[in-house]
Amino acid sequence: MAPRKEPLAPRKQKRWNILAIASVVLASILAVMGLAHIDVVPMRSRDSLRLSSAPRALTTDTSQLLAGGWTSLRGERLSALETAVDQQALEQATHLLQVGVYVNNTYDLDLSVPSFSSNGYVWLRWDGALQEYLEASDTTIDQRIILLNGLVSDADPVLNPLSDAPEQMADGSYYQLFGYIGRFYIDHASFRHYPFTTVSLPLVLEADDVDGGLDYANLRLQPDLQNSGMGLYAGIIGWLNRGWSIAEYRHHYATNFGLGGPENDYSQVVFDTSYGTSAWAAFWRLLLPLAVLMAMVLLVFKVRPDEQDARASIPVTVLLTLVFLQQTYRAELPQLPFLTFLDQVYVVAYVVTLVAFVLVIWIGRRYAELEEMPQGPEREQLGRRLYRLDELWPLAVMVFSSLSILVCWLTLPTAT
Repeated sequence: MAPRKEPLAPRKQKRWNILAIASVVLASILAVMGLAHIDVVPMRSRDSLRLSSAPRALTTDTSQLLAGGWTSLRGERLSALETAVDQQALEQATHLLQVGVYVNNTYDLDLSVPSFSSNGYVWLRWDGALQEYLEASDTTIDQRIILLNGLVSDADPVLNPLSDAPEQMADGSYYQLFGYIGRFYIDHASFRHYPFTTVSLPLVLEADDVDGGLDYANLRLQPDLQNSGMGLYAGIIGWLNRGWSIAEYRHHYATNFGLGGPENDYSQVVFDTSYGTSAWAAFWRLLLPLAVLMAMVLLVFKVRPDEQDARASIPVTVLLTLVFLQQTYRAELPQLPFLTFLDQVYVVAYVVTLVAFVLVIWIGRRYAELEEMPQGPEREQLGRRLYRLDELWPLAVMVFSSLSILVCWLTLPTAT
């Protein structure tokens, strides 16, 4: 008969526990150092957008913008001096082209790309000097003005003229109406605040300059503020319309396209419709299930101490459910190089669940020791400590989780 192995002495067992904790801490530090060493530092593009001095239209309530920390503006604003210089350049521009946009339908929003489909109308109105330039180049206005953020799809986003030729107006200017349909790239969305998301669906119009004669100094695109807008079917089911805006930007290219000379700037008009998720819908759909799971972890030590198997199974079940729920909502998003707000909330949930599991194991061992201890002050003291820990656990979880989630929200960067 094999000799019976005696359990480790308490002092020796404590030494092994300290060694295990130190190993975990050391492994965590090395992992963080390794990830920081191999992490990719993104390179910023040298291209840039600057809001021009031209008037812009914005239908979104400014109080909502302040409350949500959201803006449809892109790039940087001009300083007072730059605004004066840009206004002078506008007055001296060789050609002026008025651009109007009216969105009929917006549909098929896909955040995993991210992109959307849209159709509607674009109208252009230009002066006689620009018409002479087009005729001399043997080209048409729709061949020189493009939808810059269009994606390749079954319906290429091109301007389709609704008349055979532009119409000359009474004041000598030329006018032509176009229809468009296509799929477009989304460049502006508040994914960091997910599931409280706002997305901007832009239509970007810019000159397709093939000979260098339609740069920012020669051609300025002026948005039609009064007549642009969105139609009855421009809403998206499941999203709340936050309004639209239209503005001119100065698009700086970090290249001269091989034509020689300095880097090129071009006038660009962005018509933007903004949509946001309902905060209540996001809470009921994504945050409430997570809150229910955390309530289960919260009450894990309310299970009777002698039912150790039931206690230990709760954190494991919660952990598997957390992984499933996180994978479900992440499928809706693109591959992001940062953690969203909901990702950070799940990190807090993982930490709480792991701590609960470790405590379940540790407390279970203490209760086993308690049963073997003889009656006396030492046993009563250990029993009181375990009971106090069972009682304090829900409060500790609530305080830690609330403070952690608040810090996560307050430290979110304002960038998209």
